[in-house]
Amino acid sequence: VGTMTLAVMTRASLSHTGHDLVAGTGTQTIYAAVVLAALTRILAALWPAWMMPLIHIAALGWIVAFAGFAVLYGPVLLRPRR
Repeated sequence: VGTMTLAVMTRASLSHTGHDLVAGTGTQTIYAAVVLAALTRILAALWPAWMMPLIHIAALGWIVAFAGFAVLYGPVLLRPRR
């Protein structure tokens, strides 16, 4: 769900501001962070002994992904349309 949310947010941000629909390195990195977060959360459910460290890693992945979106796309969204 997180990856799809980021994908829609990035696509809408780019298209509504007149940019090309290209997922650059930064965008790919935030997608990877949210995938890592989801996989880590699944592993936490499968390995209860490691649950808390894995939950923290998953949380960090979400923070990196959505803070990364804010850093990458905030300036794009705050400027006038191309």
